[in-house]
Amino acid sequence: MFLTSNATSPKLRSGFLGICLVALAALPMGVAAQDGTPLTVEADDILEWNQNDGIYTAKGNAVAIQGDKVIRGNILVATYDPDSEERDIKTVTATGKAAFKDETSRASGSKFIYRIAEEDYRVEGPKAVVSGSRGTITADTSVDLDTRDDETQKMTAIGKAIYTDSNGRVFAGNLVNAYFAADGSLTAIDAEGNVKVTSATGREATGDAATYDAGSEFATVTGNVEIIDGGSRMLGDRAEMNLKTGNSRMLSTGTGGRVSGVLQSN
Repeated sequence: MFLTSNATSPKLRSGFLGICLVALAALPMGVAAQDGTPLTVEADDILEWNQNDGIYTAKGNAVAIQGDKVIRGNILVATYDPDSEERDIKTVTATGKAAFKDETSRASGSKFIYRIAEEDYRVEGPKAVVSGSRGTITADTSVDLDTRDDETQKMTAIGKAIYTDSNGRVFAGNLVNAYFAADGSLTAIDAEGNVKVTSATGREATGDAATYDAGSEFATVTGNVEIIDGGSRMLGDRAEMNLKTGNSRMLSTGTGGRVSGVLQSN
């Protein structure tokens, strides 16, 4: 999962007992996972199985547990293809105070949607949050995890999105994409719209767009750029920031535009 090293995404398989409508407190509903690990679903109010549409529904403080993985919500819905012989679960959706956690990561929002085959998920806002040992990403609209065939991952956050890495560096924008290697380490970030890059020491650069290479720890901010460092300010069209050394520079567009600054010494 996101922000973890060698994490394994949950894989669920159908195998529910034929419970059509039950109103018992904390009634467990067992299901076998693809690796044989059982999944248990509990709810305060109702467990329902719609065999025609291929939908399992748990209502009332519902929780699904498989090993160290837990999905919670006021309502949980699991879907499968009713015409298939295996009846493999396709998606698990939690709504109403939705939350996910495993051994190394957590997510929360108004809705959590997990796609089994793709090993992807979406967390919907407001106040969507995904966190782990590598950092935290938040957004007002949504946060999506895309897991690729080579096990690299892309996290896309939309709506006042903010990614804070484990070193205290902050990358914000209307849209923020964070890219991770197969071992969970951050490789790059790009951001668009009202972007802000903040170093661990508090130096800020704002602009229209930003990119960051985690290997070199080098960030580039473009478009109506302003660098703020204490009482000093620099203005221009392109800023380059070395977040490892703290050095930065402002560049002109090269088409007649100028850079400017107000420098204040202590």
